[in-house]
Amino acid sequence: MTDRLRVGVVGAGNIAAIAQLPSLAGREDVELTALVSRRPDPSDLVQRWGFRAAYHTVEAMLDAERLDAVFVLTPRSEHVHGVESALTAGVDVFCEKPLATATADAVRLADLADETGRLLMVGFNRRFAPTYQEGRAAFGDAGSTFCVAQKNRNGSEYRATFENSIHMVDLMRWYCGGEVEQVAAHAAGDDPWQEEGTAALVRFDNGHTGVLMAARNAGGWEESLDAYGAATSVHIEAPDRIAVTRSGETVTREMRAEAFGWATATSTFGFRASVDHFLECVRDRTQPLTSGREAARTQELLDRILEVAGLPTAEQPGRAWSSHAVR
Repeated sequence: MTDRLRVGVVGAGNIAAIAQLPSLAGREDVELTALVSRRPDPSDLVQRWGFRAAYHTVEAMLDAERLDAVFVLTPRSEHVHGVESALTAGVDVFCEKPLATATADAVRLADLADETGRLLMVGFNRRFAPTYQEGRAAFGDAGSTFCVAQKNRNGSEYRATFENSIHMVDLMRWYCGGEVEQVAAHAAGDDPWQEEGTAALVRFDNGHTGVLMAARNAGGWEESLDAYGAATSVHIEAPDRIAVTRSGETVTREMRAEAFGWATATSTFGFRASVDHFLECVRDRTQPLTSGREAARTQELLDRILEVAGLPTAEQPGRAWSSHAVR
């Protein structure tokens, strides 16, 4: 490994341009070595972000370049191919969530990372958001006895719980700890592919309980988390505000005020910190907080919620969609 990490990026779509690419481009210890793009002429992306070269396939990039890490930022239907190719080539991988469209593939990729001795991290950026990190730290190693995670909005979308509310499922696992014992769930709406929302109650083997609320027929967008345990209460209004209450006294912090109005979603939602964490793990050879194995376990819980709620756990035949569009 050189002093500058040689990074390849697969996909440079909407989310990548907001989240990971600005974080990578702003680091002096990173060389944006190569881009994989399906654009016939990706020269504008190369110029904008400072890539040294561009390719049309992952295989072409891996054959031509010596890389320290690859970021797979494509739509979810293309994650498996990009991750598997890079791990097999002996390169550490950061992959956008979810790791795969099928949980069995997510488990297989986690196994492949172990077999090849490479690092695999999945972009569950909420675990790196300052408010969620402070809230989790309030409960120490034991975690919270109760956690209520909500992500609501107006307007359903294709596989809404899988595409978006998986963030809250991951937070619920992280806050509660333990392994899943029981799941009760219910979905609203007549179309299982365009559900109007999902609610779930999850019991963990350490006695902790998680509640998921993911309404898609709400009056507007909101994301929040409430957690309780050890005479402590945490209330988070994502991404900016957290209130921690102990012994009847509440301390409230707002990131916007601390950042003098310049806080951005890249920071408040944890995108930049997740990229920094992965690169530190690449240098230190330590397992990421949101490793491939952790991501697979979150996806296993999500599958159980979907199954109990009567929702599909696979993509609709002939259809694949993601907000992480490739450009």
